[in-house]
Amino acid sequence: MLPAKILQIGDSNYPNLLKHITKPPEKLFYRGNLDHLTKTCISIVGTRKYSAYGEEMTQKIIRDLSCLDICIVSGLALGIDSIAHRTALECGLPTIAVLGNGIDYIYPAENLGLALEIEKNGLILSEYPGKFEALRTNFPQRNRIVSGLSIGTIMIEAPEKSGALITAKYALEQGREIFAVPGDIDRENSLGTLRLLQKGAAYAISSGDDVLEVLKQQPHLFRNLAKKNYLTFQRTEMERQARLKNKDQLKEKLKHSYNLSSSQEKIISQLPKHSGLDMEALCTKANLPISELLQGISVLEIKQLITTKSGKYYRNC
Repeated sequence: MLPAKILQIGDSNYPNLLKHITKPPEKLFYRGNLDHLTKTCISIVGTRKYSAYGEEMTQKIIRDLSCLDICIVSGLALGIDSIAHRTALECGLPTIAVLGNGIDYIYPAENLGLALEIEKNGLILSEYPGKFEALRTNFPQRNRIVSGLSIGTIMIEAPEKSGALITAKYALEQGREIFAVPGDIDRENSLGTLRLLQKGAAYAISSGDDVLEVLKQQPHLFRNLAKKNYLTFQRTEMERQARLKNKDQLKEKLKHSYNLSSSQEKIISQLPKHSGLDMEALCTKANLPISELLQGISVLEIKQLITTKSGKYYRNC
């Protein structure tokens, strides 16, 4: 790792959004490209004990958002944080990892390789110097920086007692937008996001396009932060509409060309093209009786519209 540098609150390139939160960090230690702080940032947070559904939704939302010149912020924890960082890098987006420990100490150790990749293609930040220990009390303080850097925070999965909810609490206090992905109401990982939605504290989303719909109503966020981002936002809105139109055309093509039943159409519409779903996740998303689901899967496999690999189902079209 390269030697860490210091960014102080009085420096001209200290991020303006972060400067105006309650108790902003006086100094930040960093490695990587500081220019990424000039981009419009969106944070993505969630549980360490994620499900296949949580992983899929994190990847889908970031892919949808990759049409914008943005930066993805998270906390380098295991689980949703790590998936968010990796997916951003795979999509060619810069990503910022905010540590809850010293800048010279990567925690958890399993993420050392990821941290080195972020250092090359993004930015690592910490308000703690050297190898300052990863104390439990550090992480809520870390979370205020995650939300403080961002115009909005997306929650993927979170139980009722979750660090992701602390990030959401800070985002609310900072006047930032919160987005939450709904989940099954009988699963522990859905309880935190459910509470936010019940209180009207978050927008319910199922894709990155839903996030864009909200941000589209507030273009000043892009205009104030970076002219390039705002122009990109305008340009890619037409591309997004074209993508949605193509999805509708695909549904019609499948329905008429392959003579699909409503249940078969429902099954294939729930399968992502680039990542698979296991039987449990597909059953949850399709919301069909198990006998109808199994029959539909068999027909779709015969028609070679879906394939099975390592216990997961993938869409071929």
